[in-house]
Amino acid sequence: MFTGPRKISFLFLVFLFFTTCVQAQVVRVYGKITNNKFEALPNASVHLKTSSVGTLSKDDGSYELFVNKGTYEIVVSMVGYKTRILPMVVNDETLQNIILQDDEEKNTLSEVVIKIKMKDRADEIMKKLVEHKDSVNIGLKGYSYKAYIKATLQDSVLVNKDSATKPEPTVKTLSEILLKVDKDEAGHIKEERLGVKRSGEDKKLFYQSTTDGDFNFYNNLISVPSISSTPFVSPVSNTGLLSYKFKTLHIERHGREKLYTLSVTPKALTNATLEGEITVSDSTWTILYCRFRFPQYHLQEYNFFEVEQQHDFVQGKAWLLNQQKFTYYADGRKNRITGQTVVNYSDYELNKTFPRRYFTNEVSVTAEDAYHRDSTFWRTARKKTLSEKEAEFIRYRDSLFAVTQTEAYRDSIAREINRITWKKIGFFGQTIYNRQKERSWYLPPIISLYSPFAFGGGRINANVGYGKFYPNRKNLFINTSLSYGLRNKDVNGSLDLTRMYNPFNRGYYKLTAKREFQFIYEGDAYINMIKRSNIYLNNELGVGHGLEIFNGFFVHNELGIALRRSVANYKTGSLVDSLLGNVLNNNQPVPFEPYNALYGKLRLEYTPFQKYRREPLEKIILGSKWPTVYVEWRKGIKNILASDVDFDYVEFGLQQTLNLGLLGQSKYKLSTGSFLNTNDLRLIDYKFERRGDPFLFMNPQTAFQALDSTFPVFKRFYEGHYLHEFNGFLLNKIPLLKKLKLREIAGAGFLFTQERNLRYGEVFAGVERAFQSPFNPLDKFKLGIYVVGSAANQFRNPVQFKIGFTTWDKRRGKWF
Repeated sequence: MFTGPRKISFLFLVFLFFTTCVQAQVVRVYGKITNNKFEALPNASVHLKTSSVGTLSKDDGSYELFVNKGTYEIVVSMVGYKTRILPMVVNDETLQNIILQDDEEKNTLSEVVIKIKMKDRADEIMKKLVEHKDSVNIGLKGYSYKAYIKATLQDSVLVNKDSATKPEPTVKTLSEILLKVDKDEAGHIKEERLGVKRSGEDKKLFYQSTTDGDFNFYNNLISVPSISSTPFVSPVSNTGLLSYKFKTLHIERHGREKLYTLSVTPKALTNATLEGEITVSDSTWTILYCRFRFPQYHLQEYNFFEVEQQHDFVQGKAWLLNQQKFTYYADGRKNRITGQTVVNYSDYELNKTFPRRYFTNEVSVTAEDAYHRDSTFWRTARKKTLSEKEAEFIRYRDSLFAVTQTEAYRDSIAREINRITWKKIGFFGQTIYNRQKERSWYLPPIISLYSPFAFGGGRINANVGYGKFYPNRKNLFINTSLSYGLRNKDVNGSLDLTRMYNPFNRGYYKLTAKREFQFIYEGDAYINMIKRSNIYLNNELGVGHGLEIFNGFFVHNELGIALRRSVANYKTGSLVDSLLGNVLNNNQPVPFEPYNALYGKLRLEYTPFQKYRREPLEKIILGSKWPTVYVEWRKGIKNILASDVDFDYVEFGLQQTLNLGLLGQSKYKLSTGSFLNTNDLRLIDYKFERRGDPFLFMNPQTAFQALDSTFPVFKRFYEGHYLHEFNGFLLNKIPLLKKLKLREIAGAGFLFTQERNLRYGEVFAGVERAFQSPFNPLDKFKLGIYVVGSAANQFRNPVQFKIGFTTWDKRRGKWF
């Protein structure tokens, strides 16, 4: 390629000039080495000229180098082939495939190859890093910094590998955020969001606040509940050498300092472990660079998640983050939603002293003006971090936003929403939107106008919804229903009005008016829910209210007057009796005399030390390490509005979710209650204990799986539920089972009642597997098989096998 020493010398000088001018940043150069027949060449030498940085190609001919941005000469050589020297300018991750030509002269000579196997010092390097990790920033106290976050979301079409063309992904969402963060030496944080700019829907973006996760790999465990309920073993943990295999990829010299880049792979019999690489300095024994991928098995919403970090020596005092990048995607049937978030850290202020009680439960706050920053503010915040494509997208979005504020555009959107189609009329319902008044009406689809399996036979019904939306989020919703029974020629209906009057403290009130069939015990097993003996007619007027009085303390109360009537005189069909007569015993309505019931309900809940983020118009609850305690009081009020009922029921409870590290996650709920007064207690107001469902495994936090029957309790009872999700802690240590991606759970429950003098206990265990929804790549569900055993002093149950179905709640970030 080069014909003379002068040209080589010239290129060498150019190489030195550029490498001293370009800011150091580690990027990857990778590719495949083959011969002229495109056969892979393993063990080919790849290194930088005049540098010790190098590697050998793998068995499939692939190689990768990690270098700083700059200009290089890459030397590729192998016995029997001509050496190639490739000049290369590296600004970003670079793919470079290399073809080596046969060296006929060397092939005619007899070759003697002497291989010397040198000891890999990777384990030794990691052991030193672990020994020094506690002293990295030992003198650092409190500090502050600014973080500029740029989060993008792209949507791309998945194509076959053999396809010649690949569609260019399109940027769908871009969010920019500027934070000021204070942090003390105990790890407490206080975050202020100085600027927020959103282009597109940002709900699917990851890391828009430091509260979304702490990826400090010096910690023994990396816990990020927003992406996984399972914490991960850090490669730099005290047990890292037991969980990971390390291998030296290359060594770079800077004077006397050596930078070791090591590959990190999990050992076979491990569970919550990462994979990637790490660069370590042998003079400071600190992390300079790392890139780790999280296992798909433990990801709640994504198919792929990777974090990349660069650390700098700030002000000659502390090793802190310079940049952090998250790359993630979720695959659907035909598309891939890809996200990337880049966080640039700057303006560090070290060894700050914060006032006493500066760090509170309010860990983040966003002022109203943060959403209205001008272009000058963002030009200063960005610091040239936008690519040309992203800058173009922002200009496009800004211009599009200007268009969307015009009356003509808004009217066109309203016309599209109001456009009548057969799909809307037949299956989905028709929306009528009034843009000027910001209100919507919802009309039911034709398919919902007839209910063939209602109590008393088929019913013609319609449900109409109304919503009024306000800029301050004090929204109003009204839902109405009306139905007519064809067999009994009766009319039922309902009206529910809900108004949010305090969005920040979730203050709301609601009004209810209804005449409809209701269940005597709404929480009963499904086999009892389809029985006529569980139905009565309820005519009711009610009011309700809820509010967070102070952080973590919620109040919910209700007051209602109900005119309760038996449905024993209603005509019913015989089809259900003929089909399920042997299964549904006692399948007739319960007769009782009509009566009125004025009742009240008060529920108090308190979660101590609840962390939260403050937005201008809402409060985002982040959780607490403490349990939630509650007390609930139900009161039947006699003689007012001709009410006949007179009772008092009080229940106390305690519930909590515990993260037990690598062992998994535990949940428990304990409750006790009794009727303090039963002067006039009617069937509908009983407290019931629910029987187990045949074949179906129900929510173990609220239901028993093997209780023989549903029965009421009046005196003091004690009830407990416990569930532990191992999240692969056991099964992933069995090589064959690990590939099946199964999750194991176990739990127990107990019930002590004075009625029946019952002492009941149950245990259960099962395996589950999570699946991705074929309709939405971010939706998931679990299927499980369970075995349940129980013991009681009043009955005997055989061991039962059950199946269960669980879906992922994206809003709450948990399975339910």
